[in-house]
Amino acid sequence: MKKLIFLASAIAAMISFSGCSNNVSDNNKKLTAQEACITEWKSVSTDEIPYNPIAGLRDQWMLLAAGCDTAYNAMTIGWGSWGMLWGRPVVNVYVRTSRHTNEFMKSSPYFTVTAFPGDARPALQYMGSHSGRDENDKAASAGLTVEFTQLGNPVFKEATLAVECKTVYSTLLDPTNLPDHMRAMYTNGDTAAHVMYVGEIVNVMVKE
Repeated sequence: MKKLIFLASAIAAMISFSGCSNNVSDNNKKLTAQEACITEWKSVSTDEIPYNPIAGLRDQWMLLAAGCDTAYNAMTIGWGSWGMLWGRPVVNVYVRTSRHTNEFMKSSPYFTVTAFPGDARPALQYMGSHSGRDENDKAASAGLTVEFTQLGNPVFKEATLAVECKTVYSTLLDPTNLPDHMRAMYTNGDTAAHVMYVGEIVNVMVKE
């Protein structure tokens, strides 16, 4: 009997460990261990980030992703800020409450932002105009290959830069306090407010 109890406990622990802690329903492909293995990346310090965040976000966009190998989602972003806050290097990202990715941002302790070469623009356009709620594997449809960091967070093989962040703060931005030209962004089309997520940079990776 003791052996049976021990075996049942071990199985339960294995199931718990293999699952995604964010408890968000998965609209994305389940990956094999080989597919999920991260490749070709080199860790660098924050001082070595080869990226201009203003020009990069404005002109080439990035992907924001959150979740784990059993449930994740990603979206294209053109807004963000990089710098120092509370004595730590941070990336701030802004996600509308209506976006599917926001569900993963709320329930995941980490998020990633990835930058791509210029020829990836069509893929980023696709990722920004299609919802993971509606597609089984949005990234694959966009021609992108997801892989996972040692901490279990999603990045993309086609990217040239991946920044892994731990969420340390979030707050809902109130559009009513904005100047008129900014508040107009919330009166046409998607009227949902943005959540600001502050992520402490814990890992920076570039392609070798």
